[in-house]
Amino acid sequence: MNTPDVKHLPLKIIHDLAHPADIQPAVYRQQVTDTLRDLRARGFGGVVTNVSTQHNYLESDREWALLAVLADACTVEGMRLWIYDERGYPSGGAGGMTLRDYPDGEAKGVVCITARVMPGETGCISLPRGHRKFLFAGLYACSADGTLMPGKNGRYESLCAETFRDAIGDVTVCNTGTSPAMLCAFAEKRLYEGTHCVHNVFEARRYIDVTDPDAVRAFIDNTYERYAAALPTHMQAGEKTPGQVEAFFTDEPSFMSCYINEGLNPPTVHDPYDDLMPLYPVLSWGCNVENQFTSRYGYDLREELAALFFGSGKHAERVRFDFWRLMSDLYEQSFFAQISDWCARHNVDFSGHILLEDNIRYHTVFEGNYFRLLRHMHTPGIDMLQSLPPVVRQFAIKPKLVSSVAHAYRRPHVMSEVSAHAQGGKVTHDQMYGSLCAQYAMGVDTFTYYYGTNFMQTDTYAQYNSALGRIDETMTGTPAPEVFVYYPIETFQMHHKPSAAQYGSYTPEEYAAEAELGTVMDGLLDRQCDFDFIGYDVLAASDVHDGHLVTPAGVSAQALILPPMEITSDMAALFSRLASAGLNILTVPDKDGLFKPAPGARICTDAASLADALNTDALAVRTKVPTPGVLVMTRQTAAGRAVLVCNTCEDAVTLTLSLSGFRAPEVYDPMADAPLPFTPIYEQGRHVLRLSLPAFRTFAVREKGENR
Repeated sequence: MNTPDVKHLPLKIIHDLAHPADIQPAVYRQQVTDTLRDLRARGFGGVVTNVSTQHNYLESDREWALLAVLADACTVEGMRLWIYDERGYPSGGAGGMTLRDYPDGEAKGVVCITARVMPGETGCISLPRGHRKFLFAGLYACSADGTLMPGKNGRYESLCAETFRDAIGDVTVCNTGTSPAMLCAFAEKRLYEGTHCVHNVFEARRYIDVTDPDAVRAFIDNTYERYAAALPTHMQAGEKTPGQVEAFFTDEPSFMSCYINEGLNPPTVHDPYDDLMPLYPVLSWGCNVENQFTSRYGYDLREELAALFFGSGKHAERVRFDFWRLMSDLYEQSFFAQISDWCARHNVDFSGHILLEDNIRYHTVFEGNYFRLLRHMHTPGIDMLQSLPPVVRQFAIKPKLVSSVAHAYRRPHVMSEVSAHAQGGKVTHDQMYGSLCAQYAMGVDTFTYYYGTNFMQTDTYAQYNSALGRIDETMTGTPAPEVFVYYPIETFQMHHKPSAAQYGSYTPEEYAAEAELGTVMDGLLDRQCDFDFIGYDVLAASDVHDGHLVTPAGVSAQALILPPMEITSDMAALFSRLASAGLNILTVPDKDGLFKPAPGARICTDAASLADALNTDALAVRTKVPTPGVLVMTRQTAAGRAVLVCNTCEDAVTLTLSLSGFRAPEVYDPMADAPLPFTPIYEQGRHVLRLSLPAFRTFAVREKGENR
């Protein structure tokens, strides 16, 4: 069988090659060489690694010299090399050094403490344990059930003159009115207790403010610059050959703007935490966010905290939209753009993944606008902790969204950090392989493994990894989606309210928008209709040519699908312009009646009818009968059109595909490294194939050998 080049093979994550602190370089060199040869025999193309976390992380000259030994061995053994940028995760702390050297760079948040005050009574709120100061406090009109009520202008205005800005004493007010009121005190604290940086599987450690450029710069100085100094001959300009650092892998940075993983306590504690500290509704308070907010939007953020936390109506939606957009933009420039620029200057790619790509409801509160953040990654990525193919299919938004960002910004590769963590490592070999193929069919082409080295026997590992590599050899090319689906992050930025609930609490609008988006995705994927997501910035820069939407990166599709969502005036104008230019814009009814239909969009009966509303003659792939569980991806390769067909089902599946764009197609089995013996039917200008796919298997339809 063909053994793929290492550039097509997966990478093994190895954070520490265990060794005593006084190991001799020659002994370590042999240990590294033996490890790399074993991995190569198992079908791996390289490693993701870091300087030892066990022996004075980042500050041991001896360990930096040993890392150079490992890099040299990668060159000799023909293995690829990536660098993991943190001691554990989340990335940014440099194992605690960032905040040791720059304590002012710690993540900060704002919480809200409330007390109901009846007419004629006095309300008092003391600064809670572990909190630094009050930013603002106000007394607000409320209904009988305690819901804050806006004034006639839609704003939430305090009934008392005192605002308690930067107070550290008690907040005390008297309700001189005739109706109940709610005292809301907004206090600042360091974001630590209850958050992801305490509750993870590695270590409890205080975390940086990812919107603070100086904190991120300190992280770069402590980590990235030290790697550059230690590996100067392994970070050269030009084509990346084995042993050259290809990429830096950053892991799960976030705002820390939510409480998660209650009860999950890591094995080590770097920074003690206070279990008695009360956890109130919280949001991240970015670096210089107040001045930035006033400069950009022209109004005072502190005076709008009640609207931000509790408000309803158009004014409150505007405040939340402005705030969450700003937080995303600050994060983008501070963390993603800054690290990306450093990597570009040092001839390496910026890669990794961020926290909780799983669900669009989480994007606003944990990260922000994925299209804007991940466009700075040269190899954007995800993690996939699931190794059951049907479950991977359920998490389609992860690979589909991040690969869409890659396509939109001409990024040739998409990474996935893979494991069977959710299954406790207990999956079959075919399940593992099927889960990787499913991700490939949704846009991932670079895999970094947390699967154990001994998860399979050596020859078996090589068989599966080589098959995955042959898929990449066959399918490497440019994306060819049939349609675009709009990424409706604006809806969540308008409606998300801070909460003390685990993973946040969400409004009916957020739940509805999430569900409607999932229904649209399922309606397309179950009908083997490949799609890319598209964000506002990319869409606004795209043009319509011959009825097709063409992005600045040259990705083209015949229609734009708008899931039910909120539509700003800018979005409405854009959709109208594209429709007037001849683009087919489709949407589906909002069954909850929460959103207005988009201007210029044709309303289909339901998500199942979206594919029927397309120009089916122009589809690269058509199926006679929708086949849920089968994923299809089309690429334009150097040899011509290629289609990947992946069965995520636990049983064999038979389906009929009608294909256009082929001269002489053949069906290729990458596991067997051989074409399947049958001849397609040619009718009405298209090739028709009837495929039988075993459970968890993947075939590729490609041009026959003489045409490739």
